[in-house]
Amino acid sequence: MGLLDDVVGAVKGAVLEGAEGSAQGVLNNVLQGSSLGGLSGVLGQLNNSGLGHLVSSWTGNGDGQPISVDQLKAALTPEHIQEIAGALHMDPNSALAHLAEHLPMLAGKQA
Repeated sequence: MGLLDDVVGAVKGAVLEGAEGSAQGVLNNVLQGSSLGGLSGVLGQLNNSGLGHLVSSWTGNGDGQPISVDQLKAALTPEHIQEIAGALHMDPNSALAHLAEHLPMLAGKQA
């Protein structure tokens, strides 16, 4: 049964990794189509809002510090939040939670 367990574990890992990649892909597409100017625009907005230390932790050799929904609310305009939420077909708080979850990994992949 060891081989079967290994195969099942590998399949589960691939499915979860694919789902994670899909979520980040969708988010990247939403940001590219937004008035923020894509991922680089969001990162620039965070830098300008005093959150450059977080951005650096994602794009450099840092430890990938998390960002909170409240930090995103403070850094982004209500119009940008509505735009992202609408594109993701989520309410604003859910969209920001999604962004907070995936933005560090997405930024790290783009670095």
